[in-house]
Amino acid sequence: MPDLHSLPAGSRPENAIRNNGPDDLALERYKLRELAEGWPCYRDACEWENFKSIFHYPDAFVYTTWTGRTPIADFIAASQGGMDRGAFIMHRIHGTTTDIQGNRAVTKMKATITQRFTIDGCEVDAESDCRFCFLFEKRGDKWGAVFVRHWYEKDKLIPVDPRKIPELDDEKLKGFPKGYRYLAYCQEATMGNIKVKLDMPGHRNEADSVTGKEHDKLYWQAKQWLEGEEVDI
Repeated sequence: MPDLHSLPAGSRPENAIRNNGPDDLALERYKLRELAEGWPCYRDACEWENFKSIFHYPDAFVYTTWTGRTPIADFIAASQGGMDRGAFIMHRIHGTTTDIQGNRAVTKMKATITQRFTIDGCEVDAESDCRFCFLFEKRGDKWGAVFVRHWYEKDKLIPVDPRKIPELDDEKLKGFPKGYRYLAYCQEATMGNIKVKLDMPGHRNEADSVTGKEHDKLYWQAKQWLEGEEVDI
């Protein structure tokens, strides 16, 4: 079991500015929060041109359970195609924090991904509590996301009608990481020939599992990003 009361060793960016700090950086953090919150607000409403404005388009990349590492233009096309086939994904925002160091920033946004499915003839919502990790860069006077990843921390499956509960395959369910187990199960069961990635960053409490190691790796990569390194995300 890892020490749940500390970050992965050496992963805290000591020279970044967060909270308080100079007023001009407080304004910059507000801009970055607005950009991060644009993901759910724009994507859920199909405001695709506004969604593009979050990124240094088109040379940004995003990760999801069902696409893996994807150029932003391809992610938008995949999202639109999924919607056309009936995929219904929404998000709730719970809060954001931002570290700034020079012309780079990392914004972590707590959110819930909620996707509606029909499983075994029953409508259900799979909900994954997660944290978005936006790696921002300021080019000229414009901030934009270059990479977006997530920590998937815990999830659940909720019947829309409590009188109708689907039967799930327990063995198949066990094969998915616990941070997005029900979301992954439903995505593979209903979204065609997709294969959900099994190595997305999880929660700190997942210790030596693949998703636990990816949790720590993303923290280290966020620090490297802030310190100006070239990071292969």
